[in-house]
Amino acid sequence: MVTQTFKVPSSEVPGYSAIYRNSLFKDGTQGSELSHITTAYELFQHHLAIAPKAEFMGTRRFNPADGTFGEYEWLTTSDIAELVENFGSGLEHVFAKYAADAKGYGTQQPLGMYANNRYEWFVAEFGAFRSRRYTVGICDAVDVQSAEYTINQAELKVIACSIDKIPRMLDRMAGTPSVRVIISMDRLDLSRPNNLTQAFCAETAGPSLRKRAAALGITLLDMDEVLEMGRATPTVAQPPAPSDICVMCYTSGTTGVMKGVLLTHDGMINAGRSSHLSFRYTDTTYLSFIPLAHCMDRYAIYMLMHGGVRIGFITGDRTRIVEDIQVLRPTILVGFPLLLIGIYERMTAATIRAKGVVGALSRIAYRSKRQRLASKGKLDHPLWDRMLFKKVAAQLGGRIKTVISGGLDLRPEVIDFFRAALSCDVVQGYGQTETGAAGTIQRPGDYTSGHIGVPNAGSDIRLRSKPDFGYLVTDLPCPRGELMIRSPSVFAGYFEEPEKTQDAMDGEWLATGDIVQINTTGTVSFVSRMKHHVKINTGYCVSSERLESAYAQHPMVQTLFVDGQQDYDKVVAIVVPEPTEFIPWARSVANMPNASLEELCAKPEVAKELTEVLRIYSASVGLSVGEQLGAIYIEPVPFSEKKHLFTSLLKFKRQAATKHYEEQLKKLYAEVGGLY
Repeated sequence: MVTQTFKVPSSEVPGYSAIYRNSLFKDGTQGSELSHITTAYELFQHHLAIAPKAEFMGTRRFNPADGTFGEYEWLTTSDIAELVENFGSGLEHVFAKYAADAKGYGTQQPLGMYANNRYEWFVAEFGAFRSRRYTVGICDAVDVQSAEYTINQAELKVIACSIDKIPRMLDRMAGTPSVRVIISMDRLDLSRPNNLTQAFCAETAGPSLRKRAAALGITLLDMDEVLEMGRATPTVAQPPAPSDICVMCYTSGTTGVMKGVLLTHDGMINAGRSSHLSFRYTDTTYLSFIPLAHCMDRYAIYMLMHGGVRIGFITGDRTRIVEDIQVLRPTILVGFPLLLIGIYERMTAATIRAKGVVGALSRIAYRSKRQRLASKGKLDHPLWDRMLFKKVAAQLGGRIKTVISGGLDLRPEVIDFFRAALSCDVVQGYGQTETGAAGTIQRPGDYTSGHIGVPNAGSDIRLRSKPDFGYLVTDLPCPRGELMIRSPSVFAGYFEEPEKTQDAMDGEWLATGDIVQINTTGTVSFVSRMKHHVKINTGYCVSSERLESAYAQHPMVQTLFVDGQQDYDKVVAIVVPEPTEFIPWARSVANMPNASLEELCAKPEVAKELTEVLRIYSASVGLSVGEQLGAIYIEPVPFSEKKHLFTSLLKFKRQAATKHYEEQLKKLYAEVGGLY
């Protein structure tokens, strides 16, 4: 058996596993290739050198008359370089005149960034890098309080933002006293219309916003004004050092207060280059839609900039993502499981889950492609691609070569379908904000599933035993424990939170808080998050994520939220059913042949019978008695339609879910016995 990791000899110590590295980078470094690039500013200069006249950043043409979007319009790398140079010079003048006393990390000053993904974000960001400033992403996709918290904690004095953010910033200026300057990425006279400017009147937008800002003591500029400052009086660039802070990204806040993660230039470049060395893409077309306030999208872009990339930005409306993909026709798609599952559901409904001849033919074709991949390692099929899957792939532009899934495990059936339908590589990776989104990545050409790959180039991993949770590095045949990462990409610390920084580190190793196992192939499989474990009153330690992953495989379950409490000997769950399988079964159980989904979910006898079905099923997938569901509430509305249950990165917020379903959980725990 060929192992994909290198086990460093004699590296075990009590309580810890051996150190593992990518078997292609046994010395623990990334080698000398592209090692001259040490900062994001140098990466941009590298891209300018290899592709000066190539299309670099594109935005879909907007028609304000009917609110539609057309083709992508492109700026070359040289166009962006000119904007970066002028904006960077202008930004120097802005800070010198209005915010010379701005304080950040060490001797560096922060620039706030508050917008959806767009090329102006990168102009402002690389302009900031030009003078050793770092950027702080602001996100309000979940609630405005998170934006206020970021502005205040980072003490932001200058913020670049889209025009739609300006009124809400002015509305809550009393709660963000540090802000002095707002730079609109959109022209205040609205002479460059886009979908964001539709709600503003050209005759009043600039004057009224400026008047409101001035009354609050805020200087309001637009990006063109800052660019003109830079053109009129150029300044000399003061590029960052590798050890300087590049970006401060806030954690998604799934379990409480967000933390400001300080990521260095060296760390971000190391993260991006580590994946470039695995994939080695050149002339890639990429759709930027993962919020840039976090680090995942930037990590992907930095990876692709090493080899040359054209970046198309989403229109800003997330419901149009598939349409944006069809117009841009990307060659690589990077996303999170929830988004990819949504695309999977849409595609399979029209193919392998369809009724009649189309469904029957699609299932035959799908089985044939899977067999060909398993036996010959080939993604394409001369017959079925031409007859069927070429049309399916066209729904995502028809050119995708690789799908990369970040976050938690993507279900094997989703991976298998994408490989068959798109004839492309599908790989999974693992990372955290604290590692610049890097950590492990599946190798291209590895057509297995159920794991998150191997250590990134130049990164070391090891496991730490967690006996209280039942995971030991001595477990056979696969060591299990908390994943520890040692890498240049590991963060410099949490902003102004030294105690939390210390808690996150074990010497030079980042303690991820995630349980994994090292497989016999050397790949790493995600098991669960320690923060999602609970010890029930039988003494058994239950992993909510493990149970959710297991029960979600049942045909009648679309998804579920498992909750456990230490005062009870059973866990309970909120279950969202899979309608196509659930409705016929539930109608039979309730003896209601015409009942709706909502009516069936409300029937106690249906919930009781489904609980029994899942109890029997639990044994077939290796769950113990302590992991059986004691009672369930059937939720007819998918979690995805409850936006407040997710972060901007589409991560499920368990604390929010517990509060949302508080009454249902009380009833479930009363049903299993004891006090809630």
